Parts: sequence; C-alpha cells; structure tokens
Amino acid sequence: MNLLRRSSVRTFLSVALSLTLGAMLVATIHFTRFDLQWLAFLGGVLFAAVLALVSQASKAEWLLMRRSKQLERVREQLSQEIARSRNAAQGLQAAEKRMQLLTDRLPIPLLYIDRDGRCRYHNGACAEWLGPPADGIADRLMRDIFGGERDSVIAPQVARTLCGEAVDYELAWPGATGEPAAFNIRQIPYTPDDAGIIGFYLIAMPSAAHPSAGADRAKSSGNGPVAPDENDQTLYLRSMTAELMAGADPRARLVRALQQNEFLLFAQKILSLKRGAGEPECYEILVRLKEEEDNMLPPGGFIPVAERYGMLEEIDRWVVQSLIAWCLDRRRGAPDWRMPLFCINLSEASVISSGFAGFVRHEIERADFPARALCFEIGEADAIAHTDSVRRRMAALRPPGCRFSIDGFGGTRVSFNYLKGLAVDFLKIDGSIIRNILADPAQLAKTRAIITVCRKAGLRAIAEFVETKETLDKLREIDVDYVQGFGIARPAPLAKVL
Repeated sequence: MNLLRRSSVRTFLSVALSLTLGAMLVATIHFTRFDLQWLAFLGGVLFAAVLALVSQASKAEWLLMRRSKQLERVREQLSQEIARSRNAAQGLQAAEKRMQLLTDRLPIPLLYIDRDGRCRYHNGACAEWLGPPADGIADRLMRDIFGGERDSVIAPQVARTLCGEAVDYELAWPGATGEPAAFNIRQIPYTPDDAGIIGFYLIAMPSAAHPSAGADRAKSSGNGPVAPDENDQTLYLRSMTAELMAGADPRARLVRALQQNEFLLFAQKILSLKRGAGEPECYEILVRLKEEEDNMLPPGGFIPVAERYGMLEEIDRWVVQSLIAWCLDRRRGAPDWRMPLFCINLSEASVISSGFAGFVRHEIERADFPARALCFEIGEADAIAHTDSVRRRMAALRPPGCRFSIDGFGGTRVSFNYLKGLAVDFLKIDGSIIRNILADPAQLAKTRAIITVCRKAGLRAIAEFVETKETLDKLREIDVDYVQGFGIARPAPLAKVL
C-alpha cells in the first residue's frame, strides 16, 4: 500500500509538471515571439514530460497488477491457515474432552492454577476433595478455595513453583470422615513452548504416613502398640513432631519460627593445628529451634520434620541471612573485630536448588559482606548424587569469594574421583574414621592417606568428632590441618562463642 501511495504521488507530480510546462509554452507563444528553434525546444520539453507521465502510469499499473496477484496468493494462504486452525481447534477440543474424561476418572485431585493464583481447571476428584461450594471451584482464587489458614502454608510453595521449581509438601485437610488428614501435595510448573511459566499443576495424594492413616486401628488399640504398618521413621517423625509442635500444624509452626526468628544460631569452634601459617579461625554454624532449648530436646530434632515438609532450603536461607546480619551488627559494635571463617551446612534441597546461589549472592552484595568469610559444607552423599548441581553452585559462588567443604568424607568408602572438577577447599574426614584411629590401625592408615592426598591436592583436612586428648595428640602427630569435636569445644550460642 505504501508503494502504491508513493507511485500515485509521483504520477500526480508528473501530471502537474506537464500541465505547468504546457501552460508556460502556451503563454510564451501568446505573449512573445520566438523563433522556430526555441519553439521546437519547448515542444521537446513538453513531449518528454508526457513520456514521463505515460511511463509512471504504466509502472503504477504494473505494480497494481503485481500487488493484486500477491494479495490473491495471501488470501489463498490465509484461507488454508484458517482451515488448518479450525481443524486443529476441533482436534484440540476432542483431545480436551478425552483428557477431561481421563482426569475425571483419576482417583486423585488435580488442579491447574494460573500465575494469578486462579483455578482454571480441576477434575472430579478435586471437587470431591475440596467439597462443592455453591459458586464452584473454577476461576476462584486459591486462597478462597483452601482458606486463609492454609494459604499461609501454600503461598510460599506457589512462589517457588512460579520460579520454575517442582515442589513437594504436606497439607492437612479434612478427610472423608471429617477428621484432619494429611495430603502430599506436588506442584509442577507449566511452561508451554519455552514461553515462560504461565501456571502450574497441583496434584494431591493422601499421605499413608500421616497419623490419621489407619485411624480405626489406632482407636481400637487405645494407648496400646502402634499399628503394625507404621515404620520406625514414621513413628519417629510423629513423636518428634508432637514434642516440638505441641499439636500445631508442623509446617505452619516452622514457617512462624522463621518469620519470628525463633531459630537460634549456634557455633562450634574448628581448631587449626597449623598456628602461625596464616590459617583462618573457623567456626561451624549450627541451627537450633527455641523449643529444643526450652524443652531440653535433642538438638536438630526439627530437621527431619522440616525435610518432610520441604522447608530445609528456607531454613538454609534464614541461616545465611541471619549470620550476615549478626556479623554486620558485631562489626558495628567493634570495628576492629576480625571476622572468622563460618562453615554453613547445606541441605540437599539447597544443593539442587537453582535459586539458592542467586539468593546468597544477592545477600552478599546487598550487605557488602566479605564472601571469603563463608564456607558452605556439602555432604559427601549429596556431592556424589548431585555432582553437576554442586559444580554449578560452586561456579556461581566462588567468584565472589565463597569457599566449599565436603562433609563426612570417607564415611562409606574413600574415593576422590567425584572431586574432579569440584573447587573444594576443605575435606572433613568422617567421624566414624576419627573415632577409631587409636584402636584400629586400618583407620589410622586411612586417615594418614587422606591427609597426604589433601596436601598434594592443595586441600585442608578437617578431623571431626575429636572427643579425647589422646585422639587430638595422634591427629597432631600425623599432621592434620584442623580438628573439631566435643574434645575441642562444644556448640554454644553464637554471641557467647564470639
């Protein structure tokens, strides 16, 4: 269209120029006397203008015919696309009906939630699970469907899912008898054609490990033995949850503990045996729940409960954030305070999380915190099972200055193969080896060999679970770099240790 418009303008200008020249020629003949040569010149100019006008008109006509043919081809292609689109829509509609039929026959609830938190699809089992409200489930917000009490549990998991992470957690919901039952919830992000996350699927499955499972059997036995199908791990989680949470919703209780800073930072000294060699002063950071201290419960008992409810990464983030805040406050009160090296244990959830390293870097940059003061400890089992994830976390956090340690090295068998390509600074020799170096020559020889390899590889060896002076003397004799254990120092609140 633009090309045709420009051609029309040029044609109009040519006509106008020809008419102007013709008028000038007539006026010249009428008012003046010229010889035949001058009149022939003016006639030639007029003839050239007419030829230009004819040429422009011909070109415009040719362009119009060409564009008409192109437009006809586009019309044919468009009609074909419309037909294909109509066929695809009909096929999609048929597929949706088949999918609806299949999902309605699924015995487990299934929902699709968009980025705005609104339910766009649910199957029949979901309607039975949530109950049939008068205004239906479709197009309602999640907080209206599940209620504000459970929204506090669901909202953090939704945020993680919309960041691209598949999330598993547990949610209490009234069962068929009306009594609270536990459901294992899995949220899977939906990303069509790499266009970004536009929503997620929520699948709810009854938890067989919940206390309500086998409730009839438990009732019949009163306070007697636990139902025979309840395994030791489930019994332990039930007992620990009851002790720590005092009957409250476990996940909601842990969320509240994070929000209200009811976790406590403890520290245990890691002693360097290489004095004068420029080795940094080290402390391992441990986390306790206030109920553990108040009720004299074993430390770290909340960890399997937090793991069950998918909260370990949130706790790891709290530890990083709280430690940085504590150090900055300590430095403001004592500007000459020399910051030691803090070793922070990472859960498997943080090791495999794509967002944990970015969170740490953000906190370091936001607080202008010296990253060299942070050392992240990764369990040997996690390092072996998730080597690629560990390598990515190291690649993201080593440039700012963070360091890394492998914990529990040699616990099952001694192997350095998985360490290739991992930028590790410290190896913690497993306590099962260190405890027996005085009684078992094989364990002593194993410790010597690990120390030798560490020294050649430029790593620092840490012996943990050092509980006696005799063990400490032997480790000093075989030239280990660091020692840690109750024989060196017991864990204590961070403010008391430093």
